[in-house]
Amino acid sequence: MKRLLVLILIVGSLVAARPAVAASDCPLKGRPVGDGRWTPGRTLPLETRNVRIRFENGATARMKAVRLRPEEFEIRLHWREKSEWFSPVDFGALGKKLGAAVVLNAGYYDEKGRPMGYFRSGGKVFNSRVLYRGRKTFLHYGAVFTVGRSGGRPEIVSRERFEDAGAGEAFQAGPLLVEDGKPVQGLSRYREYLRATRRTVVALDAGGRLVVLVSEAETRGVSWCELQAFLALPEPEGGLGVRDAMNLDGGSSSQLWVRGEIEIPGRAAPTYVIAAPKPETR
Repeated sequence: MKRLLVLILIVGSLVAARPAVAASDCPLKGRPVGDGRWTPGRTLPLETRNVRIRFENGATARMKAVRLRPEEFEIRLHWREKSEWFSPVDFGALGKKLGAAVVLNAGYYDEKGRPMGYFRSGGKVFNSRVLYRGRKTFLHYGAVFTVGRSGGRPEIVSRERFEDAGAGEAFQAGPLLVEDGKPVQGLSRYREYLRATRRTVVALDAGGRLVVLVSEAETRGVSWCELQAFLALPEPEGGLGVRDAMNLDGGSSSQLWVRGEIEIPGRAAPTYVIAAPKPETR
């Protein structure tokens, strides 16, 4: 009887410790199709790629990817005027005004257009709180995208590692999907782990290149676990093979504009990430 009780306690502790869905239980529920080729920009020093992931039921997630070298671009955030927060975005006019070549939606915001989580742009701190630092929960605010004051190189770090002292531009979002080339664990408790919807992702590859991935307007969408698998999958196998990646605001907010190359419309947002070619690369 005593041995049986001990066995029950051991089995019970293992079941309790096991997450609802382990990362290994969620492989890419589909396969990348196409040649995975990056196409050089027609007039810009960047590359674009059509991403197609086909699933067993015949559905296909369609996404656009952009890859560029930060040394050839100025990466910064754009805070729209309050009167413009909820009005449609004219990407051509915005790109011309800012000298931008790439524009994509940034992090989360509330119903009044205020950033949820840390946000610094143009030398001004709009929200100084790094939400949920020190917590093991609320991982959808688990990452910070930051661009350093000196050198202007982007980084993606966990909210625990973020230090605002050297940040020129920065905003909090999440979750952190890939870190050091491996899918981040612990996301299976969230609905989005298995829920397919449109996504916006920003990432860095092993060479420090900035990689952007955005769902097209009419598409099946992808879940967090499917994204993790595709992002970490090596390029020769059809994936992106990134080093670090984080999820941004998605759904109807997912949007991307690349001058003369791509336009994926979305719901108007207060904040955007932009990449403007440096004078010598224009």
